[in-house]
Amino acid sequence: MKITAVKGIALRCPCSPISDALSTSAARQALLVKIETDQGLYGIGEAFTYGAPLAVMKHIVEQQLGPMLMGCESCRIEEIWNTLYWRSIAHGRRSVVMGAISGIDIALWDLLGKSVHMPVCRLLGQHWDKVPSYASGGFYAPGKGMDELRKEMEGYRKKGYRDAKLKIGRNLERPGAPLRYMANQECCVTLEEDYRRVEAVKEIIGNGRVIVDSNASWDSYTALNCGRELYRLGVCWLEEPIPFEDLEGMQRLSRELSEVQIIGCETQQGAKNFETMVRMDAVDIVQPDIGWAGGFTECRKIGALAEASGRKISLHCFGSAVLFAASLQLAASMANTEIMESEENPNPLKSELLKKDFAADEQMNFYVPDGDGLGIELDWTKLEEYIIMV
Repeated sequence: MKITAVKGIALRCPCSPISDALSTSAARQALLVKIETDQGLYGIGEAFTYGAPLAVMKHIVEQQLGPMLMGCESCRIEEIWNTLYWRSIAHGRRSVVMGAISGIDIALWDLLGKSVHMPVCRLLGQHWDKVPSYASGGFYAPGKGMDELRKEMEGYRKKGYRDAKLKIGRNLERPGAPLRYMANQECCVTLEEDYRRVEAVKEIIGNGRVIVDSNASWDSYTALNCGRELYRLGVCWLEEPIPFEDLEGMQRLSRELSEVQIIGCETQQGAKNFETMVRMDAVDIVQPDIGWAGGFTECRKIGALAEASGRKISLHCFGSAVLFAASLQLAASMANTEIMESEENPNPLKSELLKKDFAADEQMNFYVPDGDGLGIELDWTKLEEYIIMV
């Protein structure tokens, strides 16, 4: 089955502004990748963007990488991955090029599953039928105070979530705080206010896990001091506290802040880079994003090296329904899957694109879609409402 076309599909929809430690978003976007073949089958993937211009991602998929796939046998996924990686090595390896490779790779695995009538997790050697999840929310927003945060977390508990994540670190008082250089500095709080937010969440979550995410906005000194106080407040996971480039700082945190598990890094890419982090004891729990770190092909290797070192995997997932489906398929194939992110912010690109929504049990363990490929069926009529020209 030969590849005849590689297309990028840009999606965007407006949303109420939400902020993390650094950035603010008033729209949700996604770059889907569609790979067509000479037998009429197609595969769908998603290249995660982290806010990169959709026009850039689409150009890379269609004009730079796509031509390399023309006429290739679609089942030779490992060979295709290496071709894309090495032919773009000088300017690729990281950022949007690796994101584009990830989206293409996901589409190829979806296509392979469809061609043999199996879900991707089964092709990879399925381990789980259900994947545990935590509620990912707790963002800053205009007019959102403590009462609104409490109501949000109470809603997650009513849904069945046991564990929840909130954002912290949108602070300006620290000299050199990265927020000082961001275009939007609204909704900033003091560090003490962040501690009170954590206390409020812990009060509602109770015996469940409270996860905090500072989006790499701290330095290692700040993270170490804050981490100790956060542990006192009941936090058990600290996500990407500092930039992953500071491996020595991550290592120091992991070793000196032993009471709190360091999880990372969603923005890291490639198995070799994750291997270095694991070898240096820079993380306790490994957190790749399948749409950014290299797709199924690379992320299953990241999962294997984590397992070999005795570490758990917790996939990052903050995209559309396509990325969530791919994440479920990957998580279900890895024995060391601990839990997976389930974003709870309003996002039509996740909640409205499928003919059949994702299903979970009463504790928000998601059933792995058992259809062919990614196991989902897109509602193309609905999807077309969000397509934009770039």
